[in-house]
Amino acid sequence: MPPSRTGRAYEGPPSRIATRIGPTVALLLILFEHRRASCLMSNSVDDWVSGSAVVCNGIPGLTKDQRELCHRNPDVTVAAIKGLQIAISECQNQFMWHRWNCSSLTPSSRTQQSSVLLKRGYRETAFAYAISAAGVAHNVARACSMGRLLSCSCDPLHYMDNPPTTTRDITFKWGGCSHNLEYGMEFSRQFLDTREKAGDIQSTVNLHNNQAGRLALANNMQIRCKCHGMSGSCELKTCWKIVPEFRVVGKVLKNRFRNAVLVTQSNLGNVIPSNKIRGSRRRQKQKQKKRRGGGRKRKLRDLPNQLYYYQRSPNFCEQDLTLDIPGTAGRRCNKTSTGGDGCSDLCCGRGYNVVRQRRTERCRCKFHWCCFVQCQNCTVEEWITVCK
Repeated sequence: MPPSRTGRAYEGPPSRIATRIGPTVALLLILFEHRRASCLMSNSVDDWVSGSAVVCNGIPGLTKDQRELCHRNPDVTVAAIKGLQIAISECQNQFMWHRWNCSSLTPSSRTQQSSVLLKRGYRETAFAYAISAAGVAHNVARACSMGRLLSCSCDPLHYMDNPPTTTRDITFKWGGCSHNLEYGMEFSRQFLDTREKAGDIQSTVNLHNNQAGRLALANNMQIRCKCHGMSGSCELKTCWKIVPEFRVVGKVLKNRFRNAVLVTQSNLGNVIPSNKIRGSRRRQKQKQKKRRGGGRKRKLRDLPNQLYYYQRSPNFCEQDLTLDIPGTAGRRCNKTSTGGDGCSDLCCGRGYNVVRQRRTERCRCKFHWCCFVQCQNCTVEEWITVCK
């Protein structure tokens, strides 16, 4: 994405943003933009304070620290809440055909921690914390470069005048408007990590998973470049850094979910992988094998990037409101599939029902000059299978 003449990366008109987020976040964003415009016109500090109070009081479930942070940075807080919503949508996409499908999570529940699952130590809990922290950092970093926030702009490390760099016989120079990842990650820490103060295994694991989510974002930053030179010769490139599409972050964290590390708390209060406690004899045997030359050298895990959990997950098959588990009854499944969307796995052996579903969709669309498309509404009936 090339930078605009103002030096900021163009990402579409602000009006498109409101169509992608929930009504509550959109209302907060519109309200704040109106308040900010009024304050800039009047140059009144009182108007600014009043506007931030209205925005922050409209966000339910904030802790004292989060509310104070919101009053200092109401525009960034609105961007953070939108980031939570993006994260939960991606969570629901990644777990669409799992027994647990993130259906109980909402931006409000993630802020309030009202979901019982967020107070557990499951793999699913680890994923929810990680992707939420990544979502906040992702959206705030992008919003900085779009010029929507007062307290940040482009990443200062990658748009100042730097000498050209040569890599793989390609000469480029940092320019344009890099997404401000550092500011996004720092605000994510301030906004989410402040809830974890107990120092027990739950808080320690939550803080680790928050950071693992942010690292999944930072480790997948992308570079965009624009060529310069005669006739597109690309003798010199101007490059800037952007955060990846959030689907990329979701896939990385889904892979971390599959390989999550079971941890326990040591006598000293540290959280360590549980296999280290009962693995001393195993390591002794491995050392003996190495001396004999018969053992493979084990590849060390990159623990800071891994997700941690300390409780075995339930099967999520039956509804249990006390654990915030909706169950899989009524979920649509594919009777011919052997994957996660198959009825045998998703229905947990209870079987399935075949029901007729009616839906309305657009059909027989015609293009009229100039320039609109006119469609009719057609009713489609189909037979689907749902879990008993």
